[in-house]
Amino acid sequence: MPAPDIIHQLVDKFQYNLHEYKNPKYLETQVRVEFINPFWEALGWDVNNRAGWAMSYRDVVHEDQIRVGGGAKAPDYSFRVGGRRIFFLEAKKPSVDLKSNPEPAFQLRRYAYSAKLPISLLSDFEELSIYDTRLKPAISDKSHVGRMTYYTFNEYVEKWDEIAGTFSKESVQRGAFDRFIDDNTKKKGSAELDRDFLNSLDEWRILLARNIALRNPDLSERELNFAVQKTIDRLIFLRMAEDRGIETYGTLQALFNGANSYKRLLEIYYRADERYNSGLFHFDDKDGDYADVLTPAMQIDDKALKEIVKNLYYPCPYEFSELPVEVLGNAYEQFLGKRISLTGGHHAKIEEKPEVRKAGGVYYTPQYIVDYIVEHTVGALLQDKTPKQVGELRILDPACGSGSFLLGAYQRLLDWHLHAYVAEQERTGVLPASPPAAGQRARKSDPQAIFEDGHGAWALTTAEKKRILLNNIYGVDIDANAVEVTKLSLLLKVLEHENSETLHQQLGLWHERALPNLAGNIKCGNSLIGPDYYDNQQGALFDEEEMLRVNVFDWKKEFADVFAQGGFDAVIGNPPYGALFTSIEKLYIKGHFKSYKNRFDSYLYFMEIGYKLVNSAGYMSYITPELWLRLENGENIREIYFNDNSLVEVLVHGENVFADAVVNTCTFLVSKSKKNESVEIKGKESSFLFTYAQWQRTSGLKIDYRLNPSTKLIIDKIRNTSIRLMDCGKATQGITPYDKYRGQSEKIIKSRAFHFDHKKDDTCGKWLAGKDIARYFNTWSGEWLSYGEWLAAPRSPEYFKGSRLLFREIPGKEKRIQATYIEEETFYHGHSITPYLITDENYLLHYVLGIAISRLISWYGQLLLPNFGKDVFPKLNPKDILELPIRKIDFTNPAEKSQHDRLVALVQQMLDLHKSLAAARDPRTREQLQRQIEATDKQIDRLVYELYELSEEEIKIVEAAL
Repeated sequence: MPAPDIIHQLVDKFQYNLHEYKNPKYLETQVRVEFINPFWEALGWDVNNRAGWAMSYRDVVHEDQIRVGGGAKAPDYSFRVGGRRIFFLEAKKPSVDLKSNPEPAFQLRRYAYSAKLPISLLSDFEELSIYDTRLKPAISDKSHVGRMTYYTFNEYVEKWDEIAGTFSKESVQRGAFDRFIDDNTKKKGSAELDRDFLNSLDEWRILLARNIALRNPDLSERELNFAVQKTIDRLIFLRMAEDRGIETYGTLQALFNGANSYKRLLEIYYRADERYNSGLFHFDDKDGDYADVLTPAMQIDDKALKEIVKNLYYPCPYEFSELPVEVLGNAYEQFLGKRISLTGGHHAKIEEKPEVRKAGGVYYTPQYIVDYIVEHTVGALLQDKTPKQVGELRILDPACGSGSFLLGAYQRLLDWHLHAYVAEQERTGVLPASPPAAGQRARKSDPQAIFEDGHGAWALTTAEKKRILLNNIYGVDIDANAVEVTKLSLLLKVLEHENSETLHQQLGLWHERALPNLAGNIKCGNSLIGPDYYDNQQGALFDEEEMLRVNVFDWKKEFADVFAQGGFDAVIGNPPYGALFTSIEKLYIKGHFKSYKNRFDSYLYFMEIGYKLVNSAGYMSYITPELWLRLENGENIREIYFNDNSLVEVLVHGENVFADAVVNTCTFLVSKSKKNESVEIKGKESSFLFTYAQWQRTSGLKIDYRLNPSTKLIIDKIRNTSIRLMDCGKATQGITPYDKYRGQSEKIIKSRAFHFDHKKDDTCGKWLAGKDIARYFNTWSGEWLSYGEWLAAPRSPEYFKGSRLLFREIPGKEKRIQATYIEEETFYHGHSITPYLITDENYLLHYVLGIAISRLISWYGQLLLPNFGKDVFPKLNPKDILELPIRKIDFTNPAEKSQHDRLVALVQQMLDLHKSLAAARDPRTREQLQRQIEATDKQIDRLVYELYELSEEEIKIVEAAL
C-alpha cells in the first residue's frame, strides 16, 4: 500500500528541519508529539485514546516512568490488542544515535525480555529499529545484537508497505505480526526467560546451600532446604517490590555498604513483616501461625549474600517490575524438582528428587492449558452470580506445586470482580464496597472494592484482592518448599500493578497491612494419605523423619469451614504422574482408593480424591496422561465417573504439551451438578459425542478417543472380518548380541566382538540393521555376525532362515509399516527388526505381507497400536505386529479365493520389481520401474480396500489421515 499523505508530510518536515531536531535541546517529548504519535496513528493505532476506552482496552498505553537500575525507565509505549501486550516502543530524542549507541537498545531489550515479548521497537523517528527481545540481554552487547530490521526516516515512504504489512493494527490483528516473528526470529541461541531465570535460581541455591551448610553445621537437611528456599523467596519478593515502586529502590543493594550483611538483611525482613503481614516474613507466633525461628539465628557470609544481591540489580537482564508472576512459577516448578542433601562432612549438594527421576522430569503446565481448565471450572461457576455469591466459592489445587493453576484461577476471579464492580459503578454512580462476610450485613465502613488509579482506569483495591484470595483460593502440596512458592506467587499477584502511592492510600485508609497470611489457605500435607495411615500400626515403626516424609493430611480438619458447606466448588490441577510409594503406603492406597487396579499410578488417586473433595454442584478438571481412558488399570476410575454420569468432556492434547517431555496427555472435566447423557470427546482434528449408552457397551468401560463414529465403523469392518497375525503365525524379538547382565565383559561389548566385516567362519551370517528393511525389499551393509550360544540372547535359529517376513521397528517419516519377504537366505538382526513365521498353512506370507503393509493397516495401526500410534518415536514391536489384523479368507468361496490369489500375485510382482530396480543401472529404466512400483502399490491398496468392503467415503477417510 502507498504511504499516506501524513507520512510524506512528516518525512519532508523532518528532512527540512533536520539540524534543529538533531540539537540535544530538542527533547524526547517533542519528537513524540510531533512525529512518533502521528506515525503510529497512520498505522491505525489510537495512540491518544480518542475513542475514550478504559485503560484495560486502550490500543496504546503510555507507561509511567519508574525507578529502574542505571537510570532506565519503562518503555514509552505499550501496544496492545484486546488488552494483551504485543510489543513495546521506546522513544528517544533524535540527537541519540540509535544505530551505534548500545544503551537504549539494552534498556528496551531488558524490559521487553522480562515482559516475555518476542519483539520490541526503538525509535527517534530519524531511525526505527526492531529487536528480537527473546534473546537474553547483556550490558556488554553491541547495539546490533538482536536487531532484526533497521529503517531510517527517508525509507518510510518507500518501504511503507513493508512496515504497515507487519506493524499496522490491522496487520497485527490478521496475524502478520506473528508470521513476521516466526519467519525472522533467530531461534538459534535464543534464551527463554523462564529457563534462564531457572538457571539463575539454581546458581543462587547452590551458592546459598554451600555457605549456609558450612556456617551452620547443626542444620539438618530439612532445615537447610527451608532456610535456602526462604532466603531466595524473600530476596526475590523484596527485589520485585523495589522495581514496582512499593519498596525503596536500592534497599537490598545497600547491603554492599559494610559488613554484617545478613544481620542488616534481617532488619529489612522485620520491617517487611510489619508492612506485609504475610507468612513470607513471619517471626512472631502471635500472628496465628508457627513463626520462623530458624533463619534469624543462622549465619550467612557477606560474600555469598552480596553475590546474589548483585545479580538482582542492573545490569542483570531482568526488569522485576515487568517479570510476570507466571514466569516465576514456571522457573520455580523446575527448581522444586531438586533438593539439597548433605554429605557425611556436612557439605551441601543439589540432586534431582527420586520421583522426578522416575517421571522423567518436572512438567510445567503451559498457560493455555491452565486457562482452558480454569475457564471450564471457575468460569462456569461465575456465570449468573453476584460478588457476594462468588465470595462463597472455594477453589482447590490438591497438588499445587508452584501454584500455576491457583494463579490462573485467582486472575480469573480478579478480572471477573473488576468487570462486575465497574459495571455497578457505571450503573449507579456509587463506588461499590466489598461484599460482607457470610452471615454479616453490609456496613458503610466496609472497604471500597475499586478505586481510580490516577490514569483514568479502575482497579481493585488491595483490600478487595486480599479478600478474594482468602475467600476463594486453596491449595495443598506435600512439598513444603512448593507451598512457600505458591504463597509467594499469590502474594506477588496481589501486589501486581500496585505502587507505593496506591498502597499508602489504601492501607492508610483501612489501617491494614498489605498482604494476607495464607497459612489457612495453602497448606503442606499429603493429599492422598490421611491420619488413619497410622491405625493398626505400631508407632515405633515410624520415626520422626518418616512421619515428616509421609506428612499425613486430614482434609476435613484442615478445611473444616469448607466441608461444613459440603466441600470445594472446583478442584483443578496437574497431579503428579510418577510419585513413589513405600510398601506401607501401597497397602494404604489399596485399602482406601477404589481407583487402584493392578499397578500404582499416583495421578489416578488424585483423580479419585479430587472427585471426593468436590461438592454436589462442583467441577473437577485435571491434565493427566491419557492412558486412564483405555488401559486396564484405569478401569476403576472410569467406573466411578460412569456410575455418576459425571464425565462431561475429554480433550486429548497429544505428546507435545510439555517442553522436554513426551507424555500423551488429556484434559478432562467432570461435573456433579447433573446427570450427563454423553461425553464430548475432542481430538486434534475432530470431536464427537460418546453417549453413556455406548460407553456402557464397551469392554472395561474403555474410552478410545481416536475412534469417532465414522472411524469406528471402518475399524469394526476390519475387526469383524479379520484374524490377528498371532492367530496364523508367530514372532519374536531380534537377537541381543551383547549384555553385561548376561555375564559378558566390558571389552566384548565395547569391541562388538562377534561382529565382523567379513565371513570369519561358518558360524557367521549376514547382519541386518533396521535401516536395511523397507517395503518389499531389503539391503545389506556388508556386516557379519557370529551366531551361537556365546551371544547374550541368540533366540531360536528358526527365525533367521527359511521363508519369513521381516518387520522394521521404526516406521519412517510417513509412519507406514515397513516389511519385506525373505525366502531362504540366512540373515541375523537385533531388536530393530522383528521376524514373523507362518504357522497356518492356509495363509501365504505374500498375502500377509500385502495386507500388513497396506495403507489401510498402517492407518489402523496408527489409531490402535499404543507404540506405533505415538506422535514422537513411534515403534512397531513384536507384540504390536501380532495384533495386526489380516482379512480372513473362506477358501471354499471362489470370490474370496480369487482375491487372495490376486493379492499374492501383486505382492510377488512388487518383490520382483524392487529386485529389478536394485539391479538397474541406467536412469530411464530406473524411472520406468519406479512408476510400475507406484502403480502396483496402488493396486494392492485398492484390493485391500475391496477385501474389507470399504466404501469410497470410507476410503477417503483413510487416505486423508495418511
